[in-house]
Amino acid sequence: MAPESPATAPAAGVSSARAVTARAGTGPARDPGSPLGADRFTWSMFATFALWGWVLYLFGPATQLLGAERGLSDTLTGLHGTAMAVGAVGAGLLMPRAVPRLGRRRQLLLAAVLLGAGLVGFLLAPWFALGLAAVVVMSVGGNLALGGGTAGLVLHLGPRSAATALTTGNGLGTVAGVIGPILLGVAVGLGFGWRAAMFVSVPIIVATFLLWSRTVAADAPLRAPDRGDAGSTDDGKLALDRRAWLLLAAVVSATAIEFATTFWAASLLTASTGASAGLAAGSTSGLIAGMALSRLTCGPATRRWGAVPLVAVAFVVAGLGWAVLWTATVPAVAIVGLTVSGLGVGLLFPLGNALFLAAARGPVDSAQSVTTVATGIAIGVVPFLLGALADQVGVHTAFLVVPVFVVVGLAGVLLGSRRRHSVAPSPLTSGATGTGSRSRSRSAGPPRP
Repeated sequence: MAPESPATAPAAGVSSARAVTARAGTGPARDPGSPLGADRFTWSMFATFALWGWVLYLFGPATQLLGAERGLSDTLTGLHGTAMAVGAVGAGLLMPRAVPRLGRRRQLLLAAVLLGAGLVGFLLAPWFALGLAAVVVMSVGGNLALGGGTAGLVLHLGPRSAATALTTGNGLGTVAGVIGPILLGVAVGLGFGWRAAMFVSVPIIVATFLLWSRTVAADAPLRAPDRGDAGSTDDGKLALDRRAWLLLAAVVSATAIEFATTFWAASLLTASTGASAGLAAGSTSGLIAGMALSRLTCGPATRRWGAVPLVAVAFVVAGLGWAVLWTATVPAVAIVGLTVSGLGVGLLFPLGNALFLAAARGPVDSAQSVTTVATGIAIGVVPFLLGALADQVGVHTAFLVVPVFVVVGLAGVLLGSRRRHSVAPSPLTSGATGTGSRSRSRSAGPPRP
């Protein structure tokens, strides 16, 4: 998106947050950290997380069942993750330009159309290549929606409240994702097939389209306010220092752990424990349930201790859960491992991304697009790499890539969170008391999840 000049950017401080809220077309949020206290606009942004979480966590085990149905190798099955990544990278490149040209509402409506068209195309595609192309379209739509929801919350709520609300939004997305794999497992077990479960997404997408058309104002495009802090550039362009790059490495590692597990846990369960296809597909809900629980309950801990220690502990917990899963020989133990891993994985992306966006300097949509592109590449490379390794050494041995990312991510967050004495700590990196204030420190700048 075109950088916002200092002349057109809102002034820093409380008035800036109010100006952004007015442009969003909504009134003040009461308690954005809690779904019960969110206003209509915040709820409509939460819907971006819920919709994409539903589709995404259905998609992972569905690709395994598609591969078994068509006799695809693990490498070819992993190409679905690569197609998902191509779409995510495309969405990330479009994101900084979409809102200035379309406005937030039309961006979200376009995202819903692309998501629905891609999903139907994937389900009906008679050829493998056509199915991959449909996955790209689906991913562009889903990631445009997610990026629009993320930036919309930041601009609407202001610094601290947005950080809490983003964790809540991710939690609601994982709650939606818990139901999806269970539905998939039930549909397969009853003989309806995996496509029947995924077709349920179509009316959900239509309902979300209608929600956005009525709750997001069709006004001037929303743009990131100028942060005005010591590390920002004068022309409003994005700038990343060494700390930001290290924290981005942690976010990429978190994404790699999540999607390696989401895409291949079902195959690991079948190979290691002899679980049926239906049970293995449904077991992914253990991972997602753990993620939902940690995301929806971490708010008080984040305000008290800050994001850094929570992310560090989360990497350790994710590693412990992986160890239980990897050594399991019966389905029940493997599902326990997936649930424990989910408790850690659930905090890695939302809080890690918040740390990265607090360290980055520049417009909100531009910073979020970097996350989308980087994590999109991880989504494509890691499941494909794991699938290629599985073809050579088996899925059990190939799963050893996961603890490598645990170590890399833990190192990134610990090294990247070291504060420079010239920059005041963000509310995200140290414990912040109080609730979602919209006031904004010029030295610290807003955390921009």
